[in-house]
Amino acid sequence: MRGSTLVAIPYLLLLGGAVSYLPAQGVNTGEPLNIQLVLERTLKTPSQPIRGLAFGGERPGLAAVGEDDNVQVWDAATGDLLKTIILADHPKSVSCLAFSPDGKSIVIGESFTKTAIFTARVELVDVAAGQEVRTLATHHWEVESLSFSADGKWLVSSNWDRKVRVLDFPSGNQVREFESPAKPRCAAISPDAKVVAAGDTDGTIMLWDREEGKELRRLSAEGGEITSVCFTSDGRRVASSDTRGYVRVWDTLTGKPLDTLPGHVGAVLGVVFSPDGKFVASGGADGTVRLWDPATGQNLETLGAHSSVWQVAFSSDGKYLAAGYGDGTINLWKKRE
Repeated sequence: MRGSTLVAIPYLLLLGGAVSYLPAQGVNTGEPLNIQLVLERTLKTPSQPIRGLAFGGERPGLAAVGEDDNVQVWDAATGDLLKTIILADHPKSVSCLAFSPDGKSIVIGESFTKTAIFTARVELVDVAAGQEVRTLATHHWEVESLSFSADGKWLVSSNWDRKVRVLDFPSGNQVREFESPAKPRCAAISPDAKVVAAGDTDGTIMLWDREEGKELRRLSAEGGEITSVCFTSDGRRVASSDTRGYVRVWDTLTGKPLDTLPGHVGAVLGVVFSPDGKFVASGGADGTVRLWDPATGQNLETLGAHSSVWQVAFSSDGKYLAAGYGDGTINLWKKRE
């Protein structure tokens, strides 16, 4: 319990497969806490698992990459497959993917290459042309994660050489390099591009000032590898997931933990805030996608699946939630107003 505040629990209704949340009894919220997620469609990739999953563009599009190193792009609204982009010279080596906010570019990161095992590239893919156009960066060791800023001007990567790098996009020029205390499995940049976050294999979450290049603070998740980090749209909170099965929410200004969200059995592999910051979605090795209210810590809904969840993503308009699974399946839920 947080101090002496009494937290009322909202009621749950199931209506024709949709999930509907009503406001807590006895509380006049003005606007009811109401979200309806309906499974819109299931997409299938020819390989497994889903290594990267991201939305991009205003419509929006949904991009995914699996073990075959081919990037597929769908229209989220219709489920139509728009592109299959065959990547060259990446033999089972693509480790991550980021989709630019304007939907024009996809960036992929390597875990290794055929010619030099300890060299990994960050590659720019033109969506309209359906092909790779150039190398943005080349690093030693694997590229673990990639993430765009909200305006698409900055790209952040985490690398197995303990470096977190910020690149100007689309030039690829490196503007910052941060040293992480352990190997960073994941990284994200705040929507205003002022703060960079990274989660390490030792359970530490680092926060840096992108403009001044200095460390802001270190957050401790008390052991377990950090598998994913994400910011709210205002940058005031950051969420993390870890291999111990926890989702945690932090205040980025103070570094104080705001909530610990237990419930997954085994590692949580992905976490993402909804664009309005009202919900957190997480995906775990237990095969479930869980939807949380970060204000109360309530597990609002658990969406079952048939395989471990490797990736979760919200579209920028908040209408769609996608999950990528270990068997190459992608589930796409739509929010009904």
